[in-house]
Amino acid sequence: MRRRRVWSAIWIIVAAVVLAAAWAGWTAYRVNRDLSAAVGDVTVLRQAIEDGDDEAADAALVELEDHSGSAVGRTDGPTWALLEHLPSVGDDARGVSVVSAVVEDLTKDGIRPLVQVSSDLESIVPSGGIIDPAAVESLQRPVATASAAFTVADNRLSAEDSSGYVQRLRGKYRNLAGQVDDAATALDSAETAVQVLPAMLGADSPQNYLLVFQNNAEIRATGGLPGAVSLVRADGGEVSMTRQVAANTFGYTDKPVLPLTAAEEEIYGDIMGTFFLNANLQPDFPRASDLWKARWEQVYPEKVDGVLSIDPVAISYVLGATGAIKVDGITLTQDNVVDELLHKVYIRYKDPDDQDTFFRAVASTMFDAISNGTDAPRNLISALAQGAGEHRVYVHDFNDEVQSELSGTAVAGELVTRAGREPQVGVYLTDATGAKMSYYLRYDAAVTATYCTDDVQGLTGHLRLMSDAPTDAAKLPPYLTGGGLYGVKAGNQLVFIRLYGPVDGSVSAVALNSEPITGFPAVDSRGRKVFTAIVELKPQQKADLTWQMKSGARQTGTIRVSVTPSVEQGDTSSFVRSAC
Repeated sequence: MRRRRVWSAIWIIVAAVVLAAAWAGWTAYRVNRDLSAAVGDVTVLRQAIEDGDDEAADAALVELEDHSGSAVGRTDGPTWALLEHLPSVGDDARGVSVVSAVVEDLTKDGIRPLVQVSSDLESIVPSGGIIDPAAVESLQRPVATASAAFTVADNRLSAEDSSGYVQRLRGKYRNLAGQVDDAATALDSAETAVQVLPAMLGADSPQNYLLVFQNNAEIRATGGLPGAVSLVRADGGEVSMTRQVAANTFGYTDKPVLPLTAAEEEIYGDIMGTFFLNANLQPDFPRASDLWKARWEQVYPEKVDGVLSIDPVAISYVLGATGAIKVDGITLTQDNVVDELLHKVYIRYKDPDDQDTFFRAVASTMFDAISNGTDAPRNLISALAQGAGEHRVYVHDFNDEVQSELSGTAVAGELVTRAGREPQVGVYLTDATGAKMSYYLRYDAAVTATYCTDDVQGLTGHLRLMSDAPTDAAKLPPYLTGGGLYGVKAGNQLVFIRLYGPVDGSVSAVALNSEPITGFPAVDSRGRKVFTAIVELKPQQKADLTWQMKSGARQTGTIRVSVTPSVEQGDTSSFVRSAC
């Protein structure tokens, strides 16, 4: 009898365990189904928003709320808590729980505010030459709410160690974390935009901005030579182009328009401050803006309130949203505008004055195309965001309050000079050919963290360069090759590379094609060591520049590598995993 009771108890326990396991398995199945459905809801929701279908967006949002709420409900009870403590599946169960909670919170606090104003987001894009500052202001609260929610979600996902998850869950988790991180970054930029736009649009008083076209065919540290400049006026949301100037008409001044530091003079010479075209030999966009503003106000009566900048690659993204434009009988499209503006213009027009006339016409026509509005305003916003993310669109404002909002964002273009946890590495290129041969310049920079000792990281760097010019490049028009005017053989190109070490760090062991470069000591510029290397490239010639760096003390984080954007699409800059 006693034996029978023992076996009965055992069978009850076994049955309970089996039932518990079955229930846990069923719960896990339902959670997986809910989360998979939520992924589908997000896809439908995104498409509905892009199509401007408010009814479909609302329906998809309701479905997303139902599925995300269901997933949280199933992972918030004792069954799931038990799973999280089991040795083999505990980490995975916790990961699913975190994802469920994050998705529900994002749906409620991040996505819903955006869906509610999705049809109003187009108000930050001009229509008929006007952007209503009041409409932009109405977006500030919902965008800030959504941005805060995505930042919280990003921090929560990144705080979890997903390395122990099963492969399938690990891949999905990291994919979600990456998408949330991207969205958090984008929303942070959007929040900045809606905060600063009303003031920049002249809501309180008229504003004048220099619009600088950076020509990558003659490369400069921030992108390219500032070939064409326009004055854009914003008054109560009405935006107009009031003056266009060829930058080379400013000429040289007897002394720098603003005092230069000793380091600036040693690295770049006083031409950085005496010639409008050379203000961005150095990589700090706010500094270039200061110099451009000072020179403009010496020549023209308008007070400059800020500086905007864009390059032809970013213009190609914009044309993808606005559609093609026609200038002087030439149809400019997303596919051909870079080639037309950086190369063919110099072949088609032999006279530099004709080239400048064409550039001004392009700037005016592009401005009209953007300010008059587009059928795809969201695409225009995405195009400008892509350009900003690749450091091809810059904004500087001389209003301290506005600039404080812009500071630290991609469009600010600031050179970091304060020590932080993340080491900063700069690789900035400048043409010294006096021509437009950078159209043929190809390069790729790579940095590796090799060690971490006493919270100081050791770094190695490699810059691969190549001239993609045809072997008979010397036969190209003299304005394109320089014609040997500055001592560089026609068809060749001379490039200055400035290597900026981390704040309070060092640069050493610089070598070109494995041969050490000597005679150019590193110069300290606001706490960053700057080494100048000079490379001359013949057509189709390659070169390898290598170096070593050390970070400053307690710089144990991810390394940020800032590189001058090129004529090719894509981001030349990167982030590198820490060695600490």
